[in-house]
Amino acid sequence: HFSRLCMLSGWYPVQNRTHSHASYSSRTLINKRGPMMVSGPLPAANARAIKSISGPVSESTSQETSSDLNERRLLQITDMYAGYRKKHFSSVDDIDAPDALKMTQQDSSKVVFVDVRSPQETAVSTIPGAASEEAFLRDLRAGAIDNTTAIVYCTIGMRSGKFVAQHAEDGKAHGVRLLNLRGSVLAWTHAGGDLVRPSDKSPTKDVHVYAKPWDLARVDYTPHFLAKKGFVQAFVDRIARWCA
Repeated sequence: HFSRLCMLSGWYPVQNRTHSHASYSSRTLINKRGPMMVSGPLPAANARAIKSISGPVSESTSQETSSDLNERRLLQITDMYAGYRKKHFSSVDDIDAPDALKMTQQDSSKVVFVDVRSPQETAVSTIPGAASEEAFLRDLRAGAIDNTTAIVYCTIGMRSGKFVAQHAEDGKAHGVRLLNLRGSVLAWTHAGGDLVRPSDKSPTKDVHVYAKPWDLARVDYTPHFLAKKGFVQAFVDRIARWCA
């Protein structure tokens, strides 16, 4: 129970360096802010895990290339999206990022991108020409985008998948086919798609990834998060995982 509480709260038990055996008179809990001492014995089960969690953990080894890291990130995006789709919107139509990019290159007048993220996220960057959720629904109901394909996206495809599930029938009434972008803006960066700043439409390598669990954009992009570093970000990251 102690180990589970530690992991849920973001604290991890590590060995007290003044002892050389598996039974301790004190235990040290660490997180990014530093150590905190807690009196009492360390459970034996935790002692076996000390070696694997007490050292620094990095995303990649020094031998891993940017190409390797990008490949691993894209696999994570694919796996996470598949899980969201199965759980929340298994019946929606979707499209992968390379195919979506190809569609825009062939005839951009027949493709509408819809960004369903929050204003804080879209202020960092968007797919060029993307409409907000509100603007899209207004144009859809007014018949201004009849007979087009709407590609809906968010960070990784969960919010956009739910949006497509909710409005697919509305789209059909106007000849608009709604597609969820698999892996959404994260996958878009890996496919080589452009992002722009909404303020001046200039190209950018900044992308809002919402929270740390989704920091999976291509390595040459700069991630932005919903919360600043520290306790608030750690709390948001943990809540984000539970809500996903």
